Amino acid sequence: MKKVLIGLLLLFLVACSNSEQKSSVESAKMDQTMIEKKIEKKGEMETVEAKSAASTYSNERKVMYTANITAEVVSYDETIANLTKKAESRGGYIIQSNAVEQDGKIEAYVTFRIPQNELQRFIEEVKKASISVKSEQMTGEDQTEEYVDLNSRLKSKQAVEARLLKFMESAEKTEDLLKISEDLAAVQEEIEQLKGRIKYIENRTDYATVELQLTEIKSHENFSKDFNTWEKTKEQFLTSIHWIVQAASWIVVIVVGNLPIVLLALIIFFFVYRTFKKKQEKTE
Repeated sequence: MKKVLIGLLLLFLVACSNSEQKSSVESAKMDQTMIEKKIEKKGEMETVEAKSAASTYSNERKVMYTANITAEVVSYDETIANLTKKAESRGGYIIQSNAVEQDGKIEAYVTFRIPQNELQRFIEEVKKASISVKSEQMTGEDQTEEYVDLNSRLKSKQAVEARLLKFMESAEKTEDLLKISEDLAAVQEEIEQLKGRIKYIENRTDYATVELQLTEIKSHENFSKDFNTWEKTKEQFLTSIHWIVQAASWIVVIVVGNLPIVLLALIIFFFVYRTFKKKQEKTE
């Protein structure tokens, strides 16, 4: 009887042990499944975020626009002052202005930076301020691919920087700390370079470049407007004196040059008159 009870007790213990082991295995499997699902879900979220970021950069085109215009203007100073005000009112600014006077004309080279959404309107202002537009050219350079690549590299370097900062906090040896510091400095330098290039592309694509080659041309109408009353009076007085002197000169030339003929004519006239006078006296 005792042997039977001991046998039943052993069977019960074995059954309980198998049940616990099975439960433990099933629990472990459930935990593993949950972990795998979390990892899979996290991976999917990261993939979605990465695709979303890439889609954002690719949809935002980054194009550098440059407009080149050659034109003639009445007054260089007035034109530049006017265009500078127009540029500033549209959120732009002037970055370069060089003027050279040659053969009585002013040749000027001026560069403006104008927001892209105001580019066409500013070009129309340039045309309005000009006597004539000799040439006009527009070029564009797509920087989208480089911009996306730079942002991707920047995120990667920033992730490396974050890991190095954590390693630095937990570093115990001086030599490990120095090595991490060197790596961190190199990564941070690369980050600053990437940020600088990204900022440059953003500025060049947010603002278009307008390069102007202006020639100052003063027409006869504008030239005459610059004369004042005294200058006009003086010019007319000198013209009148010139004509009087020229007329007097011609009279002197005619008289002196034809003096022998004049004297001969006077002598003949005198004898004819004297003869006519004597005949008249005899008749009386």
